[in-house]
Amino acid sequence: MMSKKSRAFLSLLASICILIISVIRLVGCTSDAPPGFTLKGTVKDAITGKPIAGARVSDDKYGSDPQKEATTDADGKYSYLTWYEEHNIIAQAPGYKTQRQTLMTKFLGEEKEKVMDFALVPE
Repeated sequence: MMSKKSRAFLSLLASICILIISVIRLVGCTSDAPPGFTLKGTVKDAITGKPIAGARVSDDKYGSDPQKEATTDADGKYSYLTWYEEHNIIAQAPGYKTQRQTLMTKFLGEEKEKVMDFALVPE
């Protein structure tokens, strides 16, 4: 027969497990919603510091979600909507090496946008 302490401990353990599973499911389902997080920044030449027009900045492929992307303007600036979750971002342009950075977000944070700049190295 179980003691009162054992039953209380098992009850607490079960509650913690349910809470952890609920949080994991909540965080894991964020990509089902349309993207609402703005990622923006500038892509420049790592040697000259000049902006790179026409560079492509995109989400690295992950899961079954379609890739989100943007093309830089004449000032090397880009902006696009993506999901609020940690994933890789790729910047690439003809004549330059591709660069990857990880988009880091605060756990259950309230961030609405993030700036991520790239400095591409010529090939």
